Amino acid sequence: MMSDMKTFTVRDLDREPSRVLKACDAEGQVRIRTRSGKAYTLCPEAPPTKAISWKEWVEERRRRTREIFGDQPTMTKKQLREFDRMIRSE
Repeated sequence: MMSDMKTFTVRDLDREPSRVLKACDAEGQVRIRTRSGKAYTLCPEAPPTKAISWKEWVEERRRRTREIFGDQPTMTKKQLREFDRMIRSE
């Protein structure tokens, strides 16, 4: 709710930035007011996600596929060729 948001001044941000940032982390967002009455909202960015290598991605995909379908292929080679032929509209 906007009325429950903590409000700081530009002076607070200048003199005690760690206090403003800690409040921002705790509350999710804070309001910064200027002397002229303008208000700005400060909110933390989402933490960066861990980069995953191509090899890790492939292994994870294979693991999930095995969980769903087991180790057996879902189609025989003959069924796969027929499926490919159907997709090509032959």
